Amino acid sequence: MEIANIKYWARDAYNLIYLDLLQFFRSKLIVISSLLTSVTMVLAFGLGADNGQPIVPIEGNYFAFILPGILAVGIMFSSTYTMGYTFIVDCQRRTIEDIVLSPLSYVGFIVSRIIGMSLKCSLQFLLVLMISMLFFNATIESYVLLFFAFFTECITFAALGIIVASFTNEISFSSLINIIIIPLSYFGGVFFPLDNFGSFSNVVSALPLAAHIEVFRDAMAATSSTDLYFNLLLTTFYSLTSIWVAMYVFKFRIQRF
Repeated sequence: MEIANIKYWARDAYNLIYLDLLQFFRSKLIVISSLLTSVTMVLAFGLGADNGQPIVPIEGNYFAFILPGILAVGIMFSSTYTMGYTFIVDCQRRTIEDIVLSPLSYVGFIVSRIIGMSLKCSLQFLLVLMISMLFFNATIESYVLLFFAFFTECITFAALGIIVASFTNEISFSSLINIIIIPLSYFGGVFFPLDNFGSFSNVVSALPLAAHIEVFRDAMAATSSTDLYFNLLLTTFYSLTSIWVAMYVFKFRIQRF
């Protein structure tokens, strides 16, 4: 009986992921918009900053410094908006009511949605990496760290999208989420080192985006920073804590139907 339940769970999860991706690719504007931000940033900064002038403390040039931030910001925006609006659409279409009656649990629903969102987010992530490596001589020293940072950040900000979407609608969601993620973009160490914040550097370095950017930098640098293990623990903590809160909020949201 338990094996049968697992099969039903896996089948429902697969169908949900398939329909999620199908709905995503049917909307050409959503696909283009999800790719446009990061691709535009990597092209603009690559062409404008790839001049061989090391104006930041990293081997190479300024583009080598900001590329991890471009990757992280792209993931953050894509994860929060994709997951948040997907959750809002699920509520409007009464899809969540069907979850209560299906073999798929709350956890299964969240996991399925995050897997689908990560697959969609990987499109812009891999595209930006390819452009950077082909045209701007970007290098990757640790693929393990690279994809660890990718998946933990996807989980962290997808969970944030669920949490915010649980208390908003399609109109107010973007306004509230921008209040959170836009400051993170500027205070996450994307454009200059965290040490430039002076006495606030310790606080800024603990922000979710900043921690993930530092892991991305370690993945793409020849030498690891002294704070690598701290950042690995911090990113793991953010991903686990955020997904736990998202599941709690999601369950609370379902009980309101």
